[in-house]
Amino acid sequence: MPRRAEVLTSLTRGKVRSSMSRFNLFNLYKKPRTNFQGKSLYQQKWASKADTRAYHGEHLTESRWKHLFDPHLESVAQLDASLKGVQVAPTPVTLQTYAALEKRLEFALFRAMFASSVRQARQFILAGDVKVNGVVVKHPSFPLRAGDVFNVEPERVLQAMGKNKPSLTKAVRIDNLQIATWNKYVKSAKENPEAVWNVKKNKPQSLNTLSTKNDKESIKKFNETLQKKMISEQNKTSRESILSKILKSSAQVKEGDEVTAELLSTICGEKNAVKCLQVYQILKDANHKLLTESSGKEITEFISKKSNEVSADEHKLATSVKQILSELLKSQNEFLRQSYNSQMLSETSQSVPYDPEFASKMRTHAKLNKDEILEDESKAVVELPWQQGLFGRQDPTKPYFTPWAPRPFIGCFAILPHHLEISFETCHAIYLRNPVSRPGHSEVISPFPEAVHERAYMYYARKGM
Repeated sequence: MPRRAEVLTSLTRGKVRSSMSRFNLFNLYKKPRTNFQGKSLYQQKWASKADTRAYHGEHLTESRWKHLFDPHLESVAQLDASLKGVQVAPTPVTLQTYAALEKRLEFALFRAMFASSVRQARQFILAGDVKVNGVVVKHPSFPLRAGDVFNVEPERVLQAMGKNKPSLTKAVRIDNLQIATWNKYVKSAKENPEAVWNVKKNKPQSLNTLSTKNDKESIKKFNETLQKKMISEQNKTSRESILSKILKSSAQVKEGDEVTAELLSTICGEKNAVKCLQVYQILKDANHKLLTESSGKEITEFISKKSNEVSADEHKLATSVKQILSELLKSQNEFLRQSYNSQMLSETSQSVPYDPEFASKMRTHAKLNKDEILEDESKAVVELPWQQGLFGRQDPTKPYFTPWAPRPFIGCFAILPHHLEISFETCHAIYLRNPVSRPGHSEVISPFPEAVHERAYMYYARKGM
């Protein structure tokens, strides 16, 4: 029978456990350096044994561990280097004190980061979610041999390495707080949109984890809006519209001033400004009535009338104007495309131009009914910009936080041993060989220094025989 798990993550006792819990990380951080000064040899051995056993196989009873303990520790010596007189680092042999535990299937699962603790690895094994060489093994103490391949169900690994799934009550409480904050933000945005926009853009990226995603979506929408405007303007462009713009621009010139190509460059671009000026000059030289009466009806009649409906001079004038307008129409689409493309933003742009209508598109969210959701979780509807579905429970059928996110502080425990070859893509691992110690390095992972393991070995070498 394994030892009962009672207050494994106690912050007062401060024992370091074989677990990826954040409380265990705090115990490891605050644990002082082992001090043997003023203690008898037996007290030193007892304290070392207590500390190391809290991490190595704490779920095993002391009598069971003494049965597993092997005083003959495996190590490798580089004789070729030592014989040549080369300085070789000492071999930390006593760190192999608990190497016998590393052969057990439950410890191999924990070392391969397929479980967040040895006790959780035991649960996976007993539930039949672990296979060794393709065969389901339900014995946590199963001894691995060199070359054995073991694997865990991917869903179990996601559960072990992911954030804890919140309860339904906690998820509703967090979402109601988020909804209240969001509604307050929407209200302030509608009251003063420009101020909220500036605050949003000036906020440091470290304080807004969704800024990159939101910026990309905003840039995409901004470019799509410009694209629609460009297509709409291209469809509306005709010889009549170009002539109307030329006449309107020239009509704004004060008396005594001349109409220049520079003034007409905004119509079809600088390259075609001279042609626009030619159209105006032809009408001006003929003292045409369009210069004073430039309504849409007059312009349409001027371009659409046939030769038999007007005089020869009028027909010649209209023909020359229409020829230049046709050339301008061909280049107008390219001019509009270049003009709008210059306004479009790249994906690497740091900010989006102010949109005065952004606040009008925002909507408040209704508060969640806790009692109704506790009866039927499917009735929960959460549609926030950063979250769709209940907090951590977007897929209630999964035993882990959804959408999946790594458990906090997991990087502090990401230490992979040399005697395992691991594939996280398939959740398989190979037990290459038994862990050994080498000059300056031991393959048994431990948070304690060699001096502590040395005294723990001395304790069991005497008492464990």
